[in-house]
Amino acid sequence: MKIKHLKYKEIDFKKYDNCIKNAINHRVYAFSWYLDIVCRNWEVLILNDYQIVMPLPFRRIKKKFLKKMIEQPPFCQQLGVFSLTELSLDKFNLFLDKLETFTINTYNFNSGNTSFLKAKKNYNKRDNFELNLNNSYIDITTKYSKNLKRNIKKAIKNELLITNNVSIKDFLLMKEQNKKHKIKNKQFKKINKLITKIQLRKYGTFYGIKKENDLITIGFFIVSDNRLIHLFSSNTNFGKKVGSVPFLFDTIIQKNESSNVIFDFEGSMIVGVAKFFKSFGSVSNQYVVITKN
Repeated sequence: MKIKHLKYKEIDFKKYDNCIKNAINHRVYAFSWYLDIVCRNWEVLILNDYQIVMPLPFRRIKKKFLKKMIEQPPFCQQLGVFSLTELSLDKFNLFLDKLETFTINTYNFNSGNTSFLKAKKNYNKRDNFELNLNNSYIDITTKYSKNLKRNIKKAIKNELLITNNVSIKDFLLMKEQNKKHKIKNKQFKKINKLITKIQLRKYGTFYGIKKENDLITIGFFIVSDNRLIHLFSSNTNFGKKVGSVPFLFDTIIQKNESSNVIFDFEGSMIVGVAKFFKSFGSVSNQYVVITKN
């Protein structure tokens, strides 16, 4: 068995995307159209005519005469090795060995790869909180924390409403007006382009929370395979006070109860955010990040 390393121009995108789409550990972040937006330069490792693939996101380092370095792109939580069939340790290690011949700044594997990765100094596990919605809404809410239930009651008392009538312009404006940290214009352009492409391919949708006629919270979610991924959100100060984000997530959970859907909160290692995600009864499905070698 020999791994092939293909440059961008050598990739058969139809075969590559077919592998990502039908992989047993499918993740939307690995589609070619997604990577084309979040990563300027990417290549791929393949085995057996795209039966198993591994995307490689590169960044050119100006200070080192444009030397290539692998770096995880923004808005792209998990990459790694993707396979159409059950992956063996031997085959996974072929990809890992090849990966480690490159200069790596950061690289995130998908959670389906975690069991193959033994602890090393530069391997770090990160939490990704997930909630399986295969139970009834009533059963799911039995695992809600008391504080979460209080916040949802507060939102209901404030007569908040959920809507799909939200535009990308609404979202970017709210993001700009209510951001805690400065976001570069280049990042805003990338978010705009990514959301536009996801919507065009019918993988994503906006949900907004309104108080009367005013939007106070907006969330953008990807629906891919059996995952409902919380990709972006923005909240106003008023929204925070009246529990609009708990209300948003709770309403979406209610809409998808007793389904085969996994609500993917997408993170987080930030203590307060992780605590909020766990308050829904979600559990961590860890993935591994390789850092600078």
